[in-house]
Amino acid sequence: MSDFMMKQEPTLGQLLQEAFLVSETQVNDALKQQSSTPNSRLGEILAEKGWLKQSTADFFAEQWSNLVREKGELPNQPLGYYLKKAGLLNDAQIESLLSEQEEGRLWVRLGAYAVLKGWINQGTVDFFVENLYPERATESPFIKPNKS
Repeated sequence: MSDFMMKQEPTLGQLLQEAFLVSETQVNDALKQQSSTPNSRLGEILAEKGWLKQSTADFFAEQWSNLVREKGELPNQPLGYYLKKAGLLNDAQIESLLSEQEEGRLWVRLGAYAVLKGWINQGTVDFFVENLYPERATESPFIKPNKS
């Protein structure tokens, strides 16, 4: 297959923008700084400026491409697993969301509830779902209540 027919992987800056984690202006500012600072990494600059957690930059720089490329071959992990790996939600937040689902007080999916809580952006949840669970991208954010 020729090079021009192969899909070029997005840069870290493009990925972070597509995931609604940073803006184009922030990436451009970090790239400018990177060009004048030898051996600096884009993710480190974004984290130093407080625009992103270092763990989030590392996740997208080191793991995202492999996850998307191998999604059919990987064990099916829930969305919360990947949001935690990306440093976007912590254990306490995930436990809180899951416990409310289990109690039957919450009838929305974990990602939708994290958005309602203001812990994550809807665009970010959509980005994860569309890339890791494309077959579920059109599903309702609501779940059937548990009948105890």
